[in-house]
Amino acid sequence: MKNALFCRLLGDRLLLDMHVHTIYSGHANLQVKELFRIYKMRGIVPAITDHDNCKAWQEAERISKLYKHPFIKGEEIKVYHNNRFVGELLGLFMEEPVEPGEIFDVIDKLKEQQALISVAHPFDVLRKPLFSGFKMLDEIKNRIDAIEVFNSRCWLTSANTKAKEYASKNNLAFTAGTDAHFACELGKAFLIVDANSLEEARKKILAKECSYWGKPNSKKVHVLSWLAKMGFK
Repeated sequence: MKNALFCRLLGDRLLLDMHVHTIYSGHANLQVKELFRIYKMRGIVPAITDHDNCKAWQEAERISKLYKHPFIKGEEIKVYHNNRFVGELLGLFMEEPVEPGEIFDVIDKLKEQQALISVAHPFDVLRKPLFSGFKMLDEIKNRIDAIEVFNSRCWLTSANTKAKEYASKNNLAFTAGTDAHFACELGKAFLIVDANSLEEARKKILAKECSYWGKPNSKKVHVLSWLAKMGFK
């Protein structure tokens, strides 16, 4: 069914930032209302993917109605195997929160709600797990939907290049996003999907009928995150 709200905003083309954090992530200071204010103005739909929680959803639903601007329910979830940290998955188009935990349990819980599962920044060796990137990628590639092929916060351009190559080689869909924790990061990356509803966009992403645009963020944003984690927000 055609969504009149999207048609007014963007015609039949949606711009989707598939990885955004808010004040509900420990080392971010982006207020939910500020996120909507900026992205309403820029015509970009955010996927709110806070770390290991979905506390922003309720506030976002209220503000979404206020601004008449949609959002995607998501979460960035830490996953483990044999009590060892593996990396992080992005749950997108979710219906309910999923706790961090054993990787295969997390995947099953996301599949139960028909969420789109993407691997966040899989080849960024400068994030935890340090110097290795996402572990077990080959073991789960047939159980996930997508790879995040562009993340504006990746220190090395090679991380995004390798992610794009891996997605192509393994016939996986792809996502792209800013990984924004601060307002200054917004707008630096997004998917471009010819669709007139989020449901149609989800289907086209899975079918790889989309493209993306992105540019790297300044390295200073990592310093800002460290300061935020220390309580200087």
